[in-house]
Amino acid sequence: MYLHLGGDVVVSIQEVVGIFDARLLEGNEDNRRFVEAARAHGRIRAEVPPAECKAVVVTTGGVYTSVISSMTLQKRVMNVQWGLGGMRGAKTGRPVV
Repeated sequence: MYLHLGGDVVVSIQEVVGIFDARLLEGNEDNRRFVEAARAHGRIRAEVPPAECKAVVVTTGGVYTSVISSMTLQKRVMNVQWGLGGMRGAKTGRPVV
């Protein structure tokens, strides 16, 4: 399954290591250095303007920034992993809640 990060960027959910709120990264020197090191080593795969960045997604293949909030991205992952989001039960045909 895949996770849409915004625009035309999609990553495999199996490759996602972490999804982080961009605001939390701003106030922490270690996190800022991590992103800068990723940028310096060419590991930033997709980057949005800093003013629009709401989430940073770390994958086994690189680092992505997104205009979609970290909570929304996390909910999308959970919906896929737990079979939520409009899927119907096999026996009842009713929506799974």
